[in-house]
Amino acid sequence: MNIVERQEKLAAIQKDYIDALEDAIKTLEDEIKEASEVEHAGHEEWEKSIEGYIDELHGIIFSLPEPRYGHEELHTKIAELRKRIKDLYADFKKMIKK
Repeated sequence: MNIVERQEKLAAIQKDYIDALEDAIKTLEDEIKEASEVEHAGHEEWEKSIEGYIDELHGIIFSLPEPRYGHEELHTKIAELRKRIKDLYADFKKMIKK
């Protein structure tokens, strides 16, 4: 396997990982939206659990190394994930203050 093939393989693995993080954020977004419509919100255990999960994803997403070798799609996706996790945390905080 030559260096280009290794780089492409690494980029594919990183893309799969980023896609999984995106799915995790989507799940959290759905959970928070659902909770705002029902009585999950206001339960201290649920709030601590969600906040911990958001914090964990935040740490993972902001520690992602920027992809090398011109994979602009991955750069863009990482930037979007960073914005989404910040927005998700803000939405969560607004919801629990209701």
